[in-house]
Amino acid sequence: MCPAGVVHPDKTLGGKIEAAAKQAGAKLVESYLDAPGHAFYLIIDAATNVQLWDATEPLRLIGDVQFAPVMKLGEALAHARKIGIQK
Repeated sequence: MCPAGVVHPDKTLGGKIEAAAKQAGAKLVESYLDAPGHAFYLIIDAATNVQLWDATEPLRLIGDVQFAPVMKLGEALAHARKIGIQK
């Protein structure tokens, strides 16, 4: 199932990922590849779950996708202070 494999390589996958993010209204901040592990890691700035879903469509069609929403530590601390769980 690897899109870069020798059986059925998708030589346009990189462009598809960038285009899907743009079309979804999300921003593909950076992308990483663990080639031996056959895993992509994308940092996508999206305002909604729908944008995130649409931005990852090319990868969801060929394998499993897991989402891990994250934020900058400084923003998380500011929010935690605002709601009273940090000083």
